[in-house]
Amino acid sequence: MTNTAITWPDHYTAADIDAVGRIKSWIAERAYPQAALARLARVSPSSLNQIIKGKYATSPAPLLVSIESAMRHADETTADTVAPVETGTYKLAVTACRMARRYRNFAVLSGYVGTGKTFALKHYAKTTPNVYLIEADPTMTPTGLVKLLARLVGVTESVSVGDKFSTVVEQLKDTDSLVIVDEAETLTPQQLHTLRRLRDKANIGIVLAGTEHLTGILKPAHGQFDQIRSRTGFWPATVQGISLEDAAALVQAGFGSEEVPEDVVARLFAYSKGSARMLVEGLIAGVKEFRKDRPLDVRLIDAVAKQALCLQSLA
Repeated sequence: MTNTAITWPDHYTAADIDAVGRIKSWIAERAYPQAALARLARVSPSSLNQIIKGKYATSPAPLLVSIESAMRHADETTADTVAPVETGTYKLAVTACRMARRYRNFAVLSGYVGTGKTFALKHYAKTTPNVYLIEADPTMTPTGLVKLLARLVGVTESVSVGDKFSTVVEQLKDTDSLVIVDEAETLTPQQLHTLRRLRDKANIGIVLAGTEHLTGILKPAHGQFDQIRSRTGFWPATVQGISLEDAAALVQAGFGSEEVPEDVVARLFAYSKGSARMLVEGLIAGVKEFRKDRPLDVRLIDAVAKQALCLQSLA
């Protein structure tokens, strides 16, 4: 689709104009509602409309990036899968990974259960080269941690744990590699010491992610983890829940090209209580499973919340 009929303002670059063409073609080919794409991209419908008409007052480049990212995510959606959505938690997780990687130090990411930390970190690890994701658990020992690290980086020699650790260091030393440890609140002091030594010797970045309890373990001043605290370059406040804007994008991703009424989004968000997991895996999944031919309205949301999820009615 060409854009020759539009007189483009000077602050639209050639790349911007090409991006607008791709967006218009994508909307037309999929019969995707413009308002639905705006919600998925976390851009106001009026801004998207102005952008594609060449009437946006300033450079549209930053918003075009978000819009095209939303288009790619929408194309990843299947009937039973919600596409990745760049929620606030998602962006915070990506920032933590990039900061740790760039400055070769620690980043700490904590959040309440269900806020989307693990999803974001797994997606980053899956789509980014040289990233090693470890899911810690209470049964893991320092020896088990070293052996897992060795397997992840491809060290297969049958040698002592100390030699495995040395080989891991040599494999990763001064590379752009990143180690992500999820459920990090379950780590013991010995395991944290192992990770600190890995960071110091290999000169790589490490992200520690977990629930709000992780901050309580690492934060106390003059505690046993001061050496990690002093090596942490990114440590945002604990994520307590998703925003209404995040919820709207997740809901739109869940229902694809179907336009979702604002009161339905608000009701789903209220039932989720800030949990992306409850919203996606509970409410959206429940509505899609039990909806049948019923209209997507607040009455349906209330019925699914009560009958399928045993949630207290908000009606």
